[in-house]
Amino acid sequence: MIATLMRGLVEKDMQAVINTYDLKPYYYPTLFPLKQTYTLTWKALEAQVGLKIAADLVARGASIDKKTREAIARLQGDIPKIAVKRTKNDEELDDYEIMVAMTSQNPNLRALVEAWAEDTNFCWTAVAARLEWMALQQISLGKITLSNDNNVSVISEYDVDYQIPSEQKVGFQTGSANWATSASAKPITKDFKAVVNAAKSKGIALKYAFMSLDTFATFTETEEVQKICASFAANALQLQQTPSLEQVNTALRGLSYLRGLQIVVIDQDITIELGDGSRPFSGNPFTENVVMFNESKVLGQTYWKTPADLNVKGSVALKAMNGHTLIKKFANEEPLEEVTMGIANAFPAWLTSSRSWLMQTDNETWNH
Repeated sequence: MIATLMRGLVEKDMQAVINTYDLKPYYYPTLFPLKQTYTLTWKALEAQVGLKIAADLVARGASIDKKTREAIARLQGDIPKIAVKRTKNDEELDDYEIMVAMTSQNPNLRALVEAWAEDTNFCWTAVAARLEWMALQQISLGKITLSNDNNVSVISEYDVDYQIPSEQKVGFQTGSANWATSASAKPITKDFKAVVNAAKSKGIALKYAFMSLDTFATFTETEEVQKICASFAANALQLQQTPSLEQVNTALRGLSYLRGLQIVVIDQDITIELGDGSRPFSGNPFTENVVMFNESKVLGQTYWKTPADLNVKGSVALKAMNGHTLIKKFANEEPLEEVTMGIANAFPAWLTSSRSWLMQTDNETWNH
């Protein structure tokens, strides 16, 4: 193994390019802010989950009862290793050498950087996309399952079930209907109202309803939503139109029984590619026809640990860290190839799951 076949590339230059990468296109850094840890496990504490356990008033000199820790035991798990690799074979390396030769008299530095930065960017994006997929899948299903059907890595099976109570996983309510049935569905006065009231009875004030863009589009096509969001004049003239997200949230703020509930739309597109090149999933990882209700826009934390690869003694590979992701480059002479890898030990842990509600909008009961 040698450091790289890219002419003139040094670790400092690679670090400078990788420092320009950011996570702005992704939801998970906002929903699950990054938190570095020094072990490969994560655990939720009561304070993180948001349980407000009241202290007792006791007589001076009396014994003090201890509080239970039942909420901690099930909210814990391992931090998986996420990895991706991309290679340039001898044919692609020949093309690179030709480009270097053609620009030797008038170096096109941008083209030379793009020749290797394409792979570093691909690997950075692939790690972030996998974390995004994990985050959005779990908050719309209450669980996440990595299997051979949706994951090709060293870790073939990885399951986390947040065990959200069955009474907090519901379908559309009595008096409402499948949201696709625009005339009879009552997303606001029946579905939202019932969930907000159920949470209130448990001392939970739900403030946000998360849903995919397509589910929001179905929501805004219902007659009830259009009437509630229309102006008095529009309703009087029976002029209904599809409202925007801003118009919907303005209308919801005016409904006291929803206690300030606001909608958050998740508009994302992620593709999962397997080792054989097949792509079993492409689209929004946030499951369609599902609404997730929560008290906050911050749902947990993305726990991450520095990959062991960064500190391998005697390694000649070029390495650069940005946030939770390590980018590593090296070359092999037999077979001749330039290898770029993206590696992260990370997991977006949903720490507020026990205080969340899930609603399926196309069925009268939850069946995911």
